[in-house]
Amino acid sequence: MARVREYMTRGVYTVDVNATLGDVVRVMARYRISGVAVVGEDGDTLGVVSDTDVLNAIVEGRDPKTTRVSEVMMPFTLIVDEEASIEEAAQIMERERVHRLFVVREEKPEKASLSKPYLQRPVGIITSSDIVRYMAE
Repeated sequence: MARVREYMTRGVYTVDVNATLGDVVRVMARYRISGVAVVGEDGDTLGVVSDTDVLNAIVEGRDPKTTRVSEVMMPFTLIVDEEASIEEAAQIMERERVHRLFVVREEKPEKASLSKPYLQRPVGIITSSDIVRYMAE
């Protein structure tokens, strides 16, 4: 059974949860991407900010220099573990009507916590194009 890690694009652009929308726009423009993962101080994946989220915030009149990512990000529900099957990733995309998922690796935190038994570190991204490539092989 094919795994997500075999077809994902490795590496993810991230921003700190305290970054501003202006920071996000600079990252997106520099690397020509349409979304970034939002990570906490410990590197845990907390959410995602897309170009659509940024545009919506600006249309609402929010100031990109002072608006924090945490105010507009989508909490992470659209992730998949790198060990998940390609079929699982495709089912999530179809159910959520999205074309990409951030891929995470679960790791134990350096400091144990009952509220956070593991961290979800972003390690890649898988897209609907990657799934089509899998199906064509």
